[in-house]
Amino acid sequence: MTARLPYPPYDPTDKSGFSYETVLRRWPTIITSVIDELHQQCHNISVDIKNGAGPKDVLDAKIKEALAIVNEISKLKYEMARDRTLSPIPNDGEPASDIYNMELEALALEEKNTWFTAPWLFAE
Repeated sequence: MTARLPYPPYDPTDKSGFSYETVLRRWPTIITSVIDELHQQCHNISVDIKNGAGPKDVLDAKIKEALAIVNEISKLKYEMARDRTLSPIPNDGEPASDIYNMELEALALEEKNTWFTAPWLFAE
């Protein structure tokens, strides 16, 4: 990492700390609730389509987008549960993605670039 802090970061490898519980339980619970909400929204849109509550092509596009998001979030949950390597953030024009990705590369050199080994706040 580029700078050392005066105190070590919260470490999810410490099973007695809150960061381990966060990675193990809190994050998957949050992700599952997002997936559930998107599925509920898809159901509601399907009902709208059946009832003719809007343009079918627009509503179909919303369902398609929601299911694509569910797919990506489900992949994230799978990778998290299996302590896979954190993925770089795609450059979307925001200024901090390159900084995050540089720090992620530095963590990889220390073999601390997975969901359960990265500093908690970095992975959060």
